[in-house]
Amino acid sequence: MAHVVPLALQFVRPDLTAEVPSPPHDSLSTDARRRYVQSHPLSFLNVTRAPDDEDNGTGDVLAAGRQSLEHLLAEGVFGPSTGPAFFVYRLEQGSHCQTGLVAGVATADYENATVKVHEQVRRERVGHLARHLRVVGAQSSPIALAYAGHPLVTEAIARTAERSSPFLDFSDDRGLRQQIWQVTDSADIAAMDGAFDDASLYLIDGHHRAAAASADHQDFGSQNGGTHFMLAALFPHEELRSFAFHRFLSAVDPVAIEAEITAHLPVRKTTDLNTVATRGEAEIALALPTDGGDDPTQWLLIDVPLDPTDTVGLSNIDPVRLSERVLEPLLGIEEASSDKRLTYVPGTGDIDELATIQPDRGEAVFVMRAIATSTLLAVSDAQLVMPPKSTYFQPKVRSGLFVRLVS
Repeated sequence: MAHVVPLALQFVRPDLTAEVPSPPHDSLSTDARRRYVQSHPLSFLNVTRAPDDEDNGTGDVLAAGRQSLEHLLAEGVFGPSTGPAFFVYRLEQGSHCQTGLVAGVATADYENATVKVHEQVRRERVGHLARHLRVVGAQSSPIALAYAGHPLVTEAIARTAERSSPFLDFSDDRGLRQQIWQVTDSADIAAMDGAFDDASLYLIDGHHRAAAASADHQDFGSQNGGTHFMLAALFPHEELRSFAFHRFLSAVDPVAIEAEITAHLPVRKTTDLNTVATRGEAEIALALPTDGGDDPTQWLLIDVPLDPTDTVGLSNIDPVRLSERVLEPLLGIEEASSDKRLTYVPGTGDIDELATIQPDRGEAVFVMRAIATSTLLAVSDAQLVMPPKSTYFQPKVRSGLFVRLVS
């Protein structure tokens, strides 16, 4: 039984929508985040900063995040708290549109697997986010959930958007349009209230935030004197658009990597991007630097066999085969251990993007393919998990658009 309830939120002032809502944290490098907050002093990135966002790595980022939130509240960046309500949240980018419901989801639903997961989490990141929730005392980065088989909710969401103008409507510098409506019709509220009682919800983005909320729940109990809730945005699964997280290695020896891989697995070499883009289903693409010349990048197409007996599909996705057959056994890189040589870069994997992948000396890039939403749901239903950062859903819900204060 999923507990989905209305929440009291504070929304950014319409005149500050260009300054406060932040770009996705994991779409920016550490240096890019530092530059962004310098040019956007009111950005919510100041609140959600990570340990490596400090220039010297020694600052108390949690205390700094709390101070930044208090500054934003004191400056009146957010309006007054609404009463408990459901909100409709629409994201449009290019020709793509997805419209969901902003609400609270009981943290206990994550703990009892009513909210189904599909990715492993990194312990270090969970610990930081749990401490952040406790010290900063606010939720503004909603976890994103998918739901299936609830047309009454989807219809009520559509009616809300059709009946009135959104009270927030703006586009950011990345071309993402965001709109917010409050659900006020009593029939639509009734349709949403209790609609998910018999539902399974699928966590599509925010595995570390959900795990951190659970850690906070286990350590400190309820929020605001009541049930412990996660701030969530729920979308019909058919409206979601899945991309990949590529694996970027730094401080490595590309020559040694090539030698180790070719000693254990069949490999095709190419510099032709069309060959890379049309690689076989079992082939994983690896970009390595060359010594110069007309082709700055050498591509290895690594044949990592598929498992024809896997009816769920977990063992046949790129991140699993890469982790289990290449990264851990051949290169000694464990994704769950926060290995500093490994970072994740979201991408499309299309030919235009392939042309931009040009690793320098000491670098290598494994290019992943997007995982179908149907595979994600099947893996979740089977209570299996993928490696961290296996999926990337775009557009992503944003931080700093609304805030929920918790104690």
